[in-house]
Amino acid sequence: MPRSLRIKAMLELPEDRGARHRLFMAIDGAFKAGDFEGLGKALGGSTRWFDERMPFELGLGHPLEYAIYWSPATFITALLDAGSNPNYEDPAGFPSIIAALSTERPDRLDVIHILLGHGADPDMRGVNDWTPLHYAVSRRDAGAIHLLLLAGADPLLRTRIDDCETALEGAEGAGFEAGAFLLREAMNSRPG
Repeated sequence: MPRSLRIKAMLELPEDRGARHRLFMAIDGAFKAGDFEGLGKALGGSTRWFDERMPFELGLGHPLEYAIYWSPATFITALLDAGSNPNYEDPAGFPSIIAALSTERPDRLDVIHILLGHGADPDMRGVNDWTPLHYAVSRRDAGAIHLLLLAGADPLLRTRIDDCETALEGAEGAGFEAGAFLLREAMNSRPG
């Protein structure tokens, strides 16, 4: 089904700018409150609203992505339990784990753990063709590197553009020794 038809089925957008603003505020408020039922209603009551792209005209993307930035972790779990795809496509380069890594949430490692537990690909590609390991290196986040490696992230993957480097090469180049140490240990303990 074309994207425009999916959006129409999900939610009829008001023409009036004031009404659109009120609709956005209702959607945003439901996300921030973790109000699953209220959000479903605000998004038009589609049976699969939790896994359908939200209206571009409101500046919204996939519900799980928006929740990663703005909702309590329990709400993220509720979306995933309902069937929201942890491997949604994101044209801007911030699929679920990379989105979580990009936040300033104090519980971002918990969110990553939740995503991984619901089937998020620890090697998903995003911005700059980075994997989550590459992104964690860029954030100098040793805790995330450790969590991703435990979940089976492949430390040997290279970006397929620019420098075509591994996360380890990125960590070494940035002088991020804690991350480089974890990545070296993972590479040295691989079978074969």
